[in-house]
Amino acid sequence: MVHETMDIQYSHGKIVVSQKYLTLLDLFVLDFIRILERVTPYVIVSGYVAILFGRSRGTEDVDILVPYLEKEDFKKLHDDLHEAGFEFLNAEDAYGLHEMLTNKMGIRIAKQEQFIPNIELKFLKDEVDRLVLRDRLEVSLPDANFFISPIGIQIAYKLYLGSQKDIEDALYLWEIFKEDLDHASLKIQMEIFKVRGDEYGIIV
Repeated sequence: MVHETMDIQYSHGKIVVSQKYLTLLDLFVLDFIRILERVTPYVIVSGYVAILFGRSRGTEDVDILVPYLEKEDFKKLHDDLHEAGFEFLNAEDAYGLHEMLTNKMGIRIAKQEQFIPNIELKFLKDEVDRLVLRDRLEVSLPDANFFISPIGIQIAYKLYLGSQKDIEDALYLWEIFKEDLDHASLKIQMEIFKVRGDEYGIIV
């Protein structure tokens, strides 16, 4: 259920959330994003998207996609994050971490001396990832902005993952945004992931 004081307005490719209490997780993500966006565009995907809109469940990581960064650009990001009090949980230097990203692996970043929560950062790996970044949604919060995955793709992807938690995430987003979504586009997105939502009440 959406927090009773939260007001969500979705129009023209932007979601405005007012009267939202920023949690410690929100503040952690915001601190990271402020540094990340100096270097590269990004898009937040997966479980945190539902949590951002008030879904009450825990998460250890926040998944963020970025386009390929050249080694020196990533080194700048690496150094800026260190300076801001973040640390990389993988036992690699900046160039080793860049190689991991280039090989389609995720790297994890947390506040120094903390392991949870953490960011899992990945380079875009396929056409779906590139579409998610291209069509990312801006979310305007009190004193904060994020860019997240398009809601329709998020719902389809969560159904594709198929765990109880993921299906509940998909249903949560559907209940909030079903009046605002383009159902024809959502149907196409569900076809891409070869999923159906009928049995869960997601009818398009």
